Amino acid sequence: MFVAKRRHPWILWLAAVAAAVGLLFPAAAWAATQTGDVVIATQTATFSQVGGDPATHNAGFPVLARTVFDSLIWADENQNMLPGLAKSWKIAPDGKYIEFALRDDVTFHNGDKFTAEDVKYSLETYMRKELRYLFSPFWRKNITGIEVLGPYQVRVNFKAPDPGFPARMWWGTGFFGKKYRESVGDKGFADKPVGTGPFRWLEYKQDVYWKVEAVPKHFRHTPEYKTLKVLYVPENSTRMAMLKAGEADIAQLIGPSVADVKADPKLRIVLARYPILQCLIFADLIKPEQKSPFLDIRVREAASLAIDRETICKKVLFDVSEPYGDYCSPITWGHDPSIKPDPYNPERAKALLREAGYANGFDTSFATGASGQFWAEAVAANLTAVGIRTKVEVMETGVFIDKVFSRTHTGLIPKPLWYNAEKHASAEASDDFIEGMPWAYNTTPEINQAVMDGMKASSEADMIAAGKRISKAIRESRVRLLLWVNHVPYGVGPRIAYWQPEIGAMPAAAYEMIRLKK
Repeated sequence: MFVAKRRHPWILWLAAVAAAVGLLFPAAAWAATQTGDVVIATQTATFSQVGGDPATHNAGFPVLARTVFDSLIWADENQNMLPGLAKSWKIAPDGKYIEFALRDDVTFHNGDKFTAEDVKYSLETYMRKELRYLFSPFWRKNITGIEVLGPYQVRVNFKAPDPGFPARMWWGTGFFGKKYRESVGDKGFADKPVGTGPFRWLEYKQDVYWKVEAVPKHFRHTPEYKTLKVLYVPENSTRMAMLKAGEADIAQLIGPSVADVKADPKLRIVLARYPILQCLIFADLIKPEQKSPFLDIRVREAASLAIDRETICKKVLFDVSEPYGDYCSPITWGHDPSIKPDPYNPERAKALLREAGYANGFDTSFATGASGQFWAEAVAANLTAVGIRTKVEVMETGVFIDKVFSRTHTGLIPKPLWYNAEKHASAEASDDFIEGMPWAYNTTPEINQAVMDGMKASSEADMIAAGKRISKAIRESRVRLLLWVNHVPYGVGPRIAYWQPEIGAMPAAAYEMIRLKK
């Protein structure tokens, strides 16, 4: 067991790790015979990757890291960090490295032994530029080397502290074997991935579904059922119909379906809490030569004051969303519950437009994917009422995302923040506000600096202060229009006895914890 020289609150140091895991998930939970199938219908593009290769994942929450693969660290439903492939870890006093002591009793699904060489190989594969892994741009800049210190000991070295690294282990970094991947190549691995996770890969159809089978006596947690099939179903009405017909046991839904589920005694709603802070991006800010009205901060403030968040959350989002004003999530160091969202004040909005020289208003657009249309139209109506005449343009999801990455949108576009609310504000903000990151559509030098400075914080007091500075810089710049927090509703069918997703996770995972009714 390593001994931490100094307490780092951004990663929990676990002393009696074997005992802790045993208390949470006792070995008796393993059933001698795993029976039953679970089907999940999700709107989230679970195939933002090639086949089953997590190193090609470029958007959202790669749930395969918690199914076919394991990571060094994993998290319980309250995002407490727990040992995974690593038994324990220590952080350098200056945050410049993390050293992991690995389990020596884990094998991959094909029988190969898991070692430190596989950790080094996996991380180096994730950083290959052509694979386009989500965190690759930042890791290539900041990871200076991965050292194998022994068969079951590895050190990751950083140019600057990266407090987000531990959370990204459970969030989206599944480890795979060097020997197998090199023998089959990238394409062969994507077709038949092999990991150490609680499920082994069975089959898939790209962008349609993937299916896995439970592993008996898994070292971390053994699923109590046999197979899991995850279907990508873009249309909410189709997912709802599948849930009602018993074709899906769990279905990711949108607000309008919540009342239907609650009215059906056979069904229930499970909320994935605090995964998404919904906001709007002023896309024109990256094109100052086009002289957009949104370049004026008074216009951006007017847009915020024009939106009736309370009514939209209650009437349009069916009370599974709440108005929100702070950037930091409730589990993030620096969160200040006294920070409230901008009030609904259309008269003040009109006055600000007059002050900015737009007494007669102006025309703009609001591009969105199909899943956001129902609330985008409500926001557009609010904006139009004060003079920001807004036309909603609904796009196919893939086209919309391609335009986000290529920075070709104009006007307003929705952009969820968080997607996995983290405890460290710099870790959370790095994806969206560090220059050069794929999802950092627009930022400012002040926000970028606040995020980078926060990376150096090590004491809890410093963490809280960093979170407050980051939130303040984001709110004062008004480069993002903060709207509300979405608690994502999932319809759960009568066969499911238990399932509780991790706080902040999107899409929700913890599929290995699902229990079927006897």
